[in-house]
Amino acid sequence: MVEVTLIALALVAGVTGAWSPCGFSMVETLAPSGYAGRMRVTVVACTTFALGALGGGVVTFGGLALLGSWLGAAAPAIAALIALAAAAGEARGARIMPQVRRQVPESWRRVMPVPLAAGLYGVLLGLGFTTFILTFAVWALAGVSVALGDPELGLVIGLAFGVGRTLPVVILAPFGGGAAHAAMAEQPRILRGLRLADAAALAVVAVALFAAPAQAQVSAAAIGFADPSVDGQTLALHRPGGVGELRGPTVNRPPVTGNHPAVGGGHTAWIEQGHVIIDAAHAISAPAADSVAVSSTFVVWRQGTELWAASLAELRPRQAVVGRIGRPALSGNLLVYDVDGRIESLDLATGVRTMLRREARAQLRGPSIVGLELTYVRATYTRQQVRVGRLRPQRVSSDAAIYGTYPTARRDAGHEPNRFPAKGHINKPLWERPPAGVQDTLTTTAGTSDAIYVTRVRKRPGETPFATVLVVPRVAA
Repeated sequence: MVEVTLIALALVAGVTGAWSPCGFSMVETLAPSGYAGRMRVTVVACTTFALGALGGGVVTFGGLALLGSWLGAAAPAIAALIALAAAAGEARGARIMPQVRRQVPESWRRVMPVPLAAGLYGVLLGLGFTTFILTFAVWALAGVSVALGDPELGLVIGLAFGVGRTLPVVILAPFGGGAAHAAMAEQPRILRGLRLADAAALAVVAVALFAAPAQAQVSAAAIGFADPSVDGQTLALHRPGGVGELRGPTVNRPPVTGNHPAVGGGHTAWIEQGHVIIDAAHAISAPAADSVAVSSTFVVWRQGTELWAASLAELRPRQAVVGRIGRPALSGNLLVYDVDGRIESLDLATGVRTMLRREARAQLRGPSIVGLELTYVRATYTRQQVRVGRLRPQRVSSDAAIYGTYPTARRDAGHEPNRFPAKGHINKPLWERPPAGVQDTLTTTAGTSDAIYVTRVRKRPGETPFATVLVVPRVAA
């Protein structure tokens, strides 16, 4: 919803810019009766102008969004306030401040081939801030791009703005402007109407931003890795098909020489040649182990449909859990794991088992312990989320969703091709679909007091699944 409103705003803002002196001069420059001289040159020049405007828009708004991403912005509330303030200014028809009192170089159309000059003019107009600004929406789009800090969204905003800059010029230029061009110059109410449209679009953007749930700015922490675990500032990562890796302070920790490494309680464990290795000093036979967790008192590993545990004081393995089990996580004596789509805990010292989370028609997986909190993935047919809540039995709805993305499976359109939904179902809301050819699955988690790590496994047709560990700041979403 937010993306659609921003695209519409950028498009209208771009069209409004055609009322600038440079916008008027572009029509005259590219017209067959103007500097182009012939319709064939006009068509080519309109094409290069359009390409330049699109490129300029991408540079400005994509660049500003990238800046916001580097700054770690992700502040939709600030973006909404910017849009609301700009909407008020547009509704009042206030004078645009600050103003850019420049025009594009007039000499280019005299000394350059018209298609080349048109392309360069398109770039300057697409950039948005190189000539007169006719709407507060341009400034608002710049501020919103930085505040949201979403480079992909910034690129889309830039393209929409470029399209808006292009349309009036390429539509009017082949006809030499005509009556429509004259009306643009002679009837101020047209520009006033466009500014009111800008105000309405800005208001809709503000409402959408206020209504949208906050979304933490996710980034890739380790490309090609999976199954993170954290102990203080040390991050352990599994490299599928290779030796694992430790990142951060590794003083007093042995180098990892196997796979599926885990850290906890000052200890490091991994799997190597059919054994669970603890601190490179102890080995426990585990021929089928494929996942491990360690704490200050216990080590736990998964073998097929079983979890096995051993006290670090005795190193005597014992079966702890049986079932369709996910990766284990440990904090002291407390073991947490997902089994059959629900999350349970087991006190390895007392044997007390507790149901922590379950939800009908949802799969809960990849739990980890962060202090006194539980982190896990919730997956349904409509959404995948990373959730954080108290380390105690409670409803899933009580936990905060700090990150969300589309589901793994891609739904159909909801109706047959060339047919419309039945009456009464036209407005039935449908959930977000993943991009075509992409299957993303969130699997395992780990975390600190200020960030959560989650594994994303991406599958494309004909390709091997590829894992990436994402890092999500602790911001409610």
